[in-house]
Amino acid sequence: MAKGKTDSTNVKQSARVTRLQAKAETEKKQAEVFMKKMDSHMRFKSEMASGTMAIDWLAEIEFACPYVDNIIRNPRLLLINEEDIVEIEKAKKVSVESVKDLAKHTHYIEKVDEVTNEVQPSKILIMRREETYNTYENRFIYTLILNLSRFLMTKEKLLEEYESKSDKTLEYIATTNTNDEKINIELKISAKELPKDQDGKDFEDEIAQIKARVKRVRDYINSWRRSELMTSLDRLRVSLVIPPIKKTNMILKNPNFQIAMKLWTFLQTYEEGNIGSKGGLDTTGDDILKGIMDDAFLLNYYVLDAINASKKQQREKLTKYAVVMINQQVKRVISLLLNSGIDISTDEILNMVSIELKSEQSRSLVGSHDVKRKFRNVMKEYLERMREFR
Repeated sequence: MAKGKTDSTNVKQSARVTRLQAKAETEKKQAEVFMKKMDSHMRFKSEMASGTMAIDWLAEIEFACPYVDNIIRNPRLLLINEEDIVEIEKAKKVSVESVKDLAKHTHYIEKVDEVTNEVQPSKILIMRREETYNTYENRFIYTLILNLSRFLMTKEKLLEEYESKSDKTLEYIATTNTNDEKINIELKISAKELPKDQDGKDFEDEIAQIKARVKRVRDYINSWRRSELMTSLDRLRVSLVIPPIKKTNMILKNPNFQIAMKLWTFLQTYEEGNIGSKGGLDTTGDDILKGIMDDAFLLNYYVLDAINASKKQQREKLTKYAVVMINQQVKRVISLLLNSGIDISTDEILNMVSIELKSEQSRSLVGSHDVKRKFRNVMKEYLERMREFR
């Protein structure tokens, strides 16, 4: 009796599978069209940074900062004399130079008193004395600070790129059609490596320390940019100095300017290099990898097509697609194993499938028992409450 019941169950299951395969035949043909008409491209890129840090530039700048700061805090002023010919009424002070100039330019004399010999000019030379920061040495410092600021900016950007030791990016684009629809996909996956050991932590700590040192230099530069010397030269729109630098007496002999000149030479001759060495990979992959991505494209399309307000229709579509997905994944896995040189028999493949099938059926069975048990408990609680109201 038990054997007859088992045979009957097997027959029913076989018939159900046959009907399911028949329903999925259309989807299998569409999947073949989907894959045949697909035009896909992928690109993988990885960048890996080593922990070797080249920061000799930072030590040079840090050493020079206090000396440049001394120059900014104690700027040298130049006293200049400006001459101008003005109407006599506007002259507030007459100097020896004014009298000498009037003797040379007698046409400025309007009249001479014959009795007192007093001279009355119409115009006269006046001298104005002004202080200015516009000296060659100050313009040298002004240019040095601007160059240093730009140099530091490039280094700050490089530091930001070294937040992690390894970055990986996978990009995939594809297009196809099913005779009824045109489907496109654009996928980008990125991953950043998390520190897994002491070396990774040391690298991150080193980056943090360098950033802190760079910030102190940046604070120096920001304070210099706000100084009276720099703002005054900004207003005057002074021209920047260009190499070779003039060896003035101050630049040659003043200790602060000597260090500033050393920093100038360092920046001018510095060969740009990476903070740490970088390696990596940039590839379009191969047919095996791209084939896996193509299968994933098909699965993603099934998800898109199955989404429906009706849970029943969604379940029906997914059920039909399930057969196609089994076929696609089995073919892909077998192809992958064979291309990798793995000799696997049909029985071994069926055994793996059988194990997974039994495992999933077991989970589903446990799940259904839980639902039934909860339903019974709820119904029992409901009936007990109903008796209380009688």
